[in-house]
Amino acid sequence: FNYVNTSTENRPATGYSAAQGNAAQQMNQWFQRQLDMDKLRQYRAEDGTLMSWNIRSNTDLRPLYWDSPFFSVNENRQNDDRDRLYGNYQMTYNVRDNIEIQGKLHLDAYSFNVEDRIATGGLEQDWYYTAQRSRREVNYEAGVRYQEDFQDVSFNGFFGGNILTQTYSSLQQQTQGGLSVPNFFNIDASIDRPAVSNYNEKKEVRSIFGTATLGYQDLVYLDLTGRNDWSSALPSDNNSYFYYGVSGSLVFTEFDFFANQNLLSFGKLRASVAQVGNDLDPFRVFQTFNSGTPYGSMPTQTIPSTLANPDLEPAISSDYEFGIDLRFLDGRLRTDVNYYNSVRENEILSLEVPGASGYNFSLVNAGKFTTTGWEVSLGATPVQTSDWNVEVDVNWSTSKSVVNELAEGIDTRLLESAFFGIQLFAVEGEEWGEAITTSSYGGYLLDEQGRRIVNSNGTYALENNKRLGNILPDWNGGFNLDVSFKDFNLGAFVEFQKGGKFYSLSQMFGTYSGLTMNTVGNNALGNPLRDPVVDSNGNSGLSSVPLDQAAPESGGVLVEGVDTNGNEVAYLRNAANWGIDQFFNKEEWLKDASYIKLREVRFTYNIPVSLLESTPIRRAAVSLDLKNPLLIYSTTSGVDPSAIQNNANGFGFWEGGGLPGTRSIGFNVNLNF
Repeated sequence: FNYVNTSTENRPATGYSAAQGNAAQQMNQWFQRQLDMDKLRQYRAEDGTLMSWNIRSNTDLRPLYWDSPFFSVNENRQNDDRDRLYGNYQMTYNVRDNIEIQGKLHLDAYSFNVEDRIATGGLEQDWYYTAQRSRREVNYEAGVRYQEDFQDVSFNGFFGGNILTQTYSSLQQQTQGGLSVPNFFNIDASIDRPAVSNYNEKKEVRSIFGTATLGYQDLVYLDLTGRNDWSSALPSDNNSYFYYGVSGSLVFTEFDFFANQNLLSFGKLRASVAQVGNDLDPFRVFQTFNSGTPYGSMPTQTIPSTLANPDLEPAISSDYEFGIDLRFLDGRLRTDVNYYNSVRENEILSLEVPGASGYNFSLVNAGKFTTTGWEVSLGATPVQTSDWNVEVDVNWSTSKSVVNELAEGIDTRLLESAFFGIQLFAVEGEEWGEAITTSSYGGYLLDEQGRRIVNSNGTYALENNKRLGNILPDWNGGFNLDVSFKDFNLGAFVEFQKGGKFYSLSQMFGTYSGLTMNTVGNNALGNPLRDPVVDSNGNSGLSSVPLDQAAPESGGVLVEGVDTNGNEVAYLRNAANWGIDQFFNKEEWLKDASYIKLREVRFTYNIPVSLLESTPIRRAAVSLDLKNPLLIYSTTSGVDPSAIQNNANGFGFWEGGGLPGTRSIGFNVNLNF
């Protein structure tokens, strides 16, 4: 397939229309991509020598920027093996019809073995790592339940205690200085002394708690809860914290006014207020020491960079919410609306301290953060027959988090730093999650009318320490579809998000090194961007030239805006120089995080009960489950915003060229005896 020029000025005499030419061009590009992938697959020569398309020089064949993905997948392997055991055991004894003694045991334990390797000859130094981790959590609970109906008033209460124990241990080993024998993955192959570390921790929380529910004529309900915890992770003389909850509801459709109508089947108003305490991980109260690699035969220990605080107190979160639940036409149409307000105080924060103290951070109780938001759900059952049932549900939510207070004398707190120029801050009096460039990088410098200012050398003027916006989304939601036909069921869930921002390092480096699609194509004159910049006098190889002084055949990237006097200007900038310019312009790489994603599809077949009558099985089902099958829409191509913003620390806002997201296919068998 050859490229077909579809411009009206120079259309080939082949009879191709513009649409046909575009189709041929797209097919040509598709085949070229396949050829490029085939080249990447051939990352070793016949003699086993590692090859790379992005070599450092004609004498140094090592990769300059990144390895072939096939080399990473096939040789930089990670093997994880986890065994997990979890379950519940419950025993009850009825003292009387309305008095019951309960005992519960909940266990969740796992062992995790990790083996990572980096093969010899790639971009990174060859390396081998192995780790064994184990975690165990056990809850012991006992209590008494009492319930009674007093004509119009009902009471249900429970009083009990709980003991939570958590243990964790790890043993980690990794080579240092590379492998003594190429691709011999063994700790003994470490050129330097291997790094070995082990860690153990244990935590216990003891609690007493009680709940009570009062009801009046199936019309009004009042729920009361109270709990007190004692945590071993807090100072022994200040390790107790109490929290509570009060909620009430009114089922107003029980009033006589709603008796003789068939539209509103159920209606409930609800309100609640609650307070929750929170402690911290072990070894954060009293100072401990870290063991390091021995110096010869002498052991070494280091002081952690964070100063422990023996006066820490539990953090407190106070919440209230209001909601309404409405169901129409016997539940065929339903909606739920909820408003909430959450205030977190006395947070346990890690604050920077002067280096002269011997520490980088100190743990303190400080801060106040308020989050408010709305949650709305709509549901319907448009089809409901003896064979068919169709359920449709949509949910939508939005929230806003404000930093009311930080620590004394501090009005800005660094939350996280991304590589190369953007940091995430909490700023007192403002919404949480402000992305700001560092002093070495910037964003577009704008005039009073919001126009980009362009320097006389054809580069965009940049503003350092520029606020680029908030990473949190405007709103998000989901759509769930459930279709049943006799013994078959199909379920699908789509999630979506509007707004929010993330920082794309992969696109930044792709532009910097000329590897992404935005670095190719034609410029404003119709010439390839990568062609030399030429002025009207025929001077070639220029870094930039004003657009009105460029030769008709000039290459270069269009840079346009206004000068410092407000006059409109436009330049053609050499493509390689433009790519380097954009490395320092962080605003260009803070992307919109809006997306629509098909999160899950599940197909289930319930085996008819008639086929199980002669077996001990009472119910059986088989299902096919697809996770993350399709990213339907994203404002930024090549990146999945949902995978960035839902990372482990809860406020991910940047991606660093990681491997693409994965789809999973699962087959499940569910048997009930």
